[in-house]
Amino acid sequence: MGDDFRIPDREEFRRGLEAFERNEWRGCVYFKALSHVSQNWGNPSEVAWGISGLLHIWHQGFYRFGDLDFDQLRECIERNLEVINKFRNRDISSLSDADKDEIEELFNKFLDALRGGNRRSPVAVAKALNLLAPSFFPLWDDQIADAYNCTFVFSVFGASEYVSFCNKMQKMAGWVKSYVSSPDDRSLLKRIDEYNYSKYTQEWI
Repeated sequence: MGDDFRIPDREEFRRGLEAFERNEWRGCVYFKALSHVSQNWGNPSEVAWGISGLLHIWHQGFYRFGDLDFDQLRECIERNLEVINKFRNRDISSLSDADKDEIEELFNKFLDALRGGNRRSPVAVAKALNLLAPSFFPLWDDQIADAYNCTFVFSVFGASEYVSFCNKMQKMAGWVKSYVSSPDDRSLLKRIDEYNYSKYTQEWI
């Protein structure tokens, strides 16, 4: 068990991954976006294009009533590329308390850059950060955040809750890393998100 969340056993975790592969037809969109970001690293416009492509499909409900501003996203990436590069190739296992302030600051900057009209989405931020540092920044959504006692609905849009979630996903990763092949064709955090999405978002398992 985690401090205040449940650790699945191997069989349940694998069932979650299998359910994701079987039911989530949009899964390939992530790999297309991840590849585009990786191949064009250092080019803020192309990196922004990869992120926006994912968000327009994976988070289309949010942007239905106000599209994201591509220029704001590009400028946010450009202004914060030095900080992003610090996290780019790190693994979640290296997360420490010293990272808290930089993660919260980066989260809040992307929260503004990824606005949909006048609305802000902590879910969109996590999707973007994961593409920028796929082994360090975890994905979440409302239901997943709730399941790990990191609810952001009534907070100041989720920065502190996201840091708490990162800490919990670090512990989760330590438990479940033996459940999947290593090396794998995706990060451990992506596998954890597939399990979380299957169990808490879609309730497929």
